[in-house]
Amino acid sequence: MKISLATNFEDDLIDKIMPFGVYEVYGRFKEDILSGGRPNNSIPEISKNKFEQHVKKVREAKINFNYLLNGACTSNLEQDKNWQSEFRNFILYLRKTGVNAFTVTNPFILILLKKIYPECVCRVSTFACVNSLQKALYWENMGADIICVDFVSANRDFALLAKMVEHLKKAKIEILVTNSCIKDCPYIHTHVNCISHASTKCKANTYIDWCLFKCQYKQLCNTEEYIKSPWVRPEDIQFYENIGIEHFKITERGFPTEILVKRLMAYKNRHYEGNLLDLIQGHGYRLEGTKEQPLNRKKDINSMSDLLEELYRVRGFNRERTMPSHCYIDNSKLQNFIQFFINNKCTGDCEKCGYCKRIANNVITENETVKNYLIELYERIEQKLFTL
Repeated sequence: MKISLATNFEDDLIDKIMPFGVYEVYGRFKEDILSGGRPNNSIPEISKNKFEQHVKKVREAKINFNYLLNGACTSNLEQDKNWQSEFRNFILYLRKTGVNAFTVTNPFILILLKKIYPECVCRVSTFACVNSLQKALYWENMGADIICVDFVSANRDFALLAKMVEHLKKAKIEILVTNSCIKDCPYIHTHVNCISHASTKCKANTYIDWCLFKCQYKQLCNTEEYIKSPWVRPEDIQFYENIGIEHFKITERGFPTEILVKRLMAYKNRHYEGNLLDLIQGHGYRLEGTKEQPLNRKKDINSMSDLLEELYRVRGFNRERTMPSHCYIDNSKLQNFIQFFINNKCTGDCEKCGYCKRIANNVITENETVKNYLIELYERIEQKLFTL
């Protein structure tokens, strides 16, 4: 198992993961020449000196460092010769610091990278939505070394994954395991473009992640969406290894060391007891020893900024969550869940099938008070967003 783990650029993270054979860590500056895969208002600032010292520590620990160039849109700047010259200098700087791998979404960037730094490892981001053998072959022919498949549609398609592993000559397949997006998300292409622009200096701090909100609202109103979501349990890693997959990616860059280590250990030990949501969500973490506070609804919330702040407080966006969780997914009750997909029984006709809905009824416990309050907040935010 080769794990690619998000880094928060805290040196204690590297100290704590060194004994466990992590393949690589990944991260980026808050702002650089390209766009990225997280809004700037969700990522801490990293100084140049801190970045360089952290990469040095990573490489001395015999861990690879993967720099994220995973923005989906650069507003066509990549075609400008002056920009290309600036990009070349930036890549050469990263190479000098010890960066030896990159993640890309834009094929143009992959081609440029291989010209500038031929020996680097190039990973295709899941944002590139590689969900067919033909797409995987195209990327391999362009020089991709590792392909992180489309997490919203390919993670549980074992027949497709096996076909990719069989027919790719050199490139390896990677699975993003900690993800709670909805299955076959209709917003995915829009969302990655929105995030790309929100990761640059232009109005990034005013960005409202409305695509994420739409998906989370759908999950709150349809509990089975949490089960349909393409996460991978630590206990189910073996089934991906059985078809020849060895690369697995764990998020989140904005999380503290304690939580990143907790996620790493769950997958290294191939076992987790507790709320699966704590492994797969991109927010809402709780540190050891933090006491849960009872939900207290804020009154007289009317402005968009106040509504967003209340949502962030209750769900734990960009901060530790102290409020109760809206649902509990009992990971211990999901044994053998994945066999349905390994046996290719998923037809995609969810309404007729009902498998994930039956599972949800058995493994999920909802906090109706928190759930209903969140639904109310999302509805009020949407009303303001789409009022002309």
